[in-house]
Amino acid sequence: MSLDKAKLCDSLLNWLQTFQVPSCTSKQDLMSGVAIAHVLHRIDPSWFNEAWLGRIKEESEANWRLKVSNLKKILQSMLEYYHDVLGHQIADEHLPDINLIGEFGDVTELGKLVQLVLGCAVSCEKKQEQIQQIMTLEESDQHVVMTAIQELLAKEPTVPGSPETYGDFDYQSRKYYFLSEEVEAKEDLGQRCRDLEHQVGREDCLLVSMLSVYLQLFAMSEVTLFIRLAEDCCPV
Repeated sequence: MSLDKAKLCDSLLNWLQTFQVPSCTSKQDLMSGVAIAHVLHRIDPSWFNEAWLGRIKEESEANWRLKVSNLKKILQSMLEYYHDVLGHQIADEHLPDINLIGEFGDVTELGKLVQLVLGCAVSCEKKQEQIQQIMTLEESDQHVVMTAIQELLAKEPTVPGSPETYGDFDYQSRKYYFLSEEVEAKEDLGQRCRDLEHQVGREDCLLVSMLSVYLQLFAMSEVTLFIRLAEDCCPV
């Protein structure tokens, strides 16, 4: 089930505020792109560098055209970052409509934009520091942020460990639920790989099936990125 982007935006605003950047007190502040640009600069200052930051117009608050211009620069740079640095392809469904944000203050589209910022943070070179920062949020915000990461980085439309599958477990229980589910599923897929390897000599077409299984394993690793890093950074 897709996240409510308006609710997501509330939690991600709380996350953005942990960076202590200017113009980041409300969702309305984010519409100009200034705070988002400063956060990206904190996430990876080598890519979102000072020269790039200087292209973001600070005086855009009252001019929707300048807002749109800022947001377009931010989105384009993030997509290049995903492609060139992180090696991720962003699905069309996660791409925000910049014009709706800049001109009309659309919170749903803003949620999509900030979700992409979150993806940069948890995939960058200093991702463990970013995960530790997320873990300082309120538990309810942590859950929303975790779900946003899964939704953005998952290869499959159905994300293991969605709210429907774990009910009212507390946060610690959810982490171990996800991990145990992943281990069991990976063991099953691993056995399928070994079974297929024994048969490759008989039927070349089975290579296609093997590749499919390996891709499933890779996808599952990305889906549980947040949980694994959280365990590494904050052991029980």
